Formats: sequence, structure tokens, C-alpha cells
Amino acid sequence: MSEFISYQRFPSLEVAQPLLDILRQRGIEFETGFDRPRLDVTFAFNPTDTYFVVKLRQENFEAARLAEEQANETLTASVPTDHYLYSFSDDELMEILAKPDEWNNLDVTLARQLLRQRGHDVSPDVVQLLRQRRLAELAKPEESQKTWILAGYLMAILGGIVAVFIGWHLFKHQKQLPTGDKVFAFAPTDRQHGLRIFILGILGTIFWTGLRIYYY
Repeated sequence: MSEFISYQRFPSLEVAQPLLDILRQRGIEFETGFDRPRLDVTFAFNPTDTYFVVKLRQENFEAARLAEEQANETLTASVPTDHYLYSFSDDELMEILAKPDEWNNLDVTLARQLLRQRGHDVSPDVVQLLRQRRLAELAKPEESQKTWILAGYLMAILGGIVAVFIGWHLFKHQKQLPTGDKVFAFAPTDRQHGLRIFILGILGTIFWTGLRIYYY
């Protein structure tokens, strides 16, 4: 059985409660917790950086998404006509369907209904095609990390342990897709640089440490 991984993040428990109710009703196992950005450049606690996280097993992601959609189909009937999505253009509504990971599930469901009311084809096949395109886009490696690569090599030459962490990050860092799948965040060439920096960083650290011990 797979481990629990992040499914959705919320600013607070209260905002997440509707999703938790749906998961309980459908008998979908979940875990909750709080999450913060891995790197806090100020090294200070900031409550606004803390998120309430709902975690699911990856094999339950699709079931949870469908359960949310079904629940929201009912909720959209009570959405007031002054809701901000009613002022969106057709292209803006289609953008929501194209990037559902950037919107809450209710907005995605309402956008689909509004497009249907305006005569657009938003059949399940069309929605699925948009999701597949979005996943392919999100799975693409990030732009070349030239600055970090240069810094990593420089640190490795100077014998800084920081090079080891930079190299490992470039080589092994992964990002999670909305489906729960994980892919390497950086391009193969950047990952190769990362591995070299990692190895050179270790060798450099050993060399300079040994040199200091020898002379002192």
C-alpha cells in the first residue's frame, strides 16, 4: 500500500473542512498536517507561510477528485449570480479548465457549467484532453539552472560543503504532479552537472579538510 502524499493545501483547517467531509462520506483514507516552505530565507517562523495539508494515497487521487466534482455539481446551483466567475470571458473560463491545479475544485466545476450554458463543447473527453496537456506541461523540466550550476562548481573548487547540497538538489530533486506522480524537476544535462558537483563537492571537502589538518 502506497504512502500518504500531499493532495491539496489550504490556508486553514476550516477551509479544508468541506473536502474532509467528502472524503469521510466516501470512505477515502486521508491524513492531515501542517506544511511550510522547505527553505525560509529569514529563518523565522511566519504563520502565513504555514499550510494545512490533506494527504491521500496516490491511488485515491482520482476517486477524491471525482467525489469533489460530484459534490460541487450540487453546490454550483446555489452559487449567486454575482460570483466573480460570471464576469469571466469564455477564454478566461477555458483557461480555468486548462489549468485546474491553479483553482479550487468548485471554480473548475462552475467554469465548466458556465461554458456549457454559453454553448461551448466541454464534454468529458475535452476536459480529459485539457488535463493531459496540462500534465505534460507541468512535467517539463524547469529552465536550465545556470546560476546554481556555476555556483556549485565554484563552491566545489573552494571546498565548500554547500556544493554537496547544491549538487544533490540538482541531481535528485523531484516535483509532484496533480496526479500524485513525481518527476525529476531539472533537465538531464542539469542533473548530470548536479551529480558532478555533488562528487566534486565531496572530494573538495575531503581535500581541503585534509589540508587543514595537515598544516594545523
